[in-house]
Amino acid sequence: MVTHTGAGGYHREMARSRRLIPRRPRRVARIARRRRAPEEARLEILDAADRVFIEFQPDQVGLKDVGREAGVSHALITHYFGTYAQLIEAALERRIRALRETMIERLRQAGALSRPRELLGILFAALEDPVHLRLMRWLLASERPSAAHAFGVHAQGLQQISRQIATSLDPNPTLEMIDKIELTLLTAVAAAYGYALAKYALVGALGREASGALDAQVQGTLATMVQSHLRAELGITIPSQ
Repeated sequence: MVTHTGAGGYHREMARSRRLIPRRPRRVARIARRRRAPEEARLEILDAADRVFIEFQPDQVGLKDVGREAGVSHALITHYFGTYAQLIEAALERRIRALRETMIERLRQAGALSRPRELLGILFAALEDPVHLRLMRWLLASERPSAAHAFGVHAQGLQQISRQIATSLDPNPTLEMIDKIELTLLTAVAAAYGYALAKYALVGALGREASGALDAQVQGTLATMVQSHLRAELGITIPSQ
């Protein structure tokens, strides 16, 4: 049996019905699609992924969102990268490779080893990038076996940086010397990543508040420890600033 509620009741009922219908999400403007060379398309997809990850956590978006930002289909992203997880790994790898190249280039400059704080500053600056940290956290939380590949690139980067430091100290470094430098850098990078990923918990455990000044103190302390350790381990004089 239908109850007639009059014109007023009808309008109220229609308004209520409209409220129950979920609103369609607002369309995000798409970038016009065009033909690209394979390498160009791959780079543009990675650039688009970076822009998306600036705004969202990796688990809040997916291939379609990156495809919309890049102006390509998510099927094309799958063609170049495989899965969404592999796209994230590729985005992080690109950042790690850029960090490695910056470090090696700086080490080639005269007197670079006398400024360990400056060298560590490059690493700390990269770890302050929210996208870098988001991708790192996502890969760590995913516990994906393939995620080790992304960190493997970083390990190879450490190896190259270690060899660059060794040859800066001795034109013909021994394997023992390189091994000691690698271990020192591994420890320093692990400390830097640990601080970046768990800064607020660690600082809170000391009853302090995170700040730029404290970041600078941690960075300076780590630089001093690295330089002192290398001097003691290598038994040679490393120039001071």
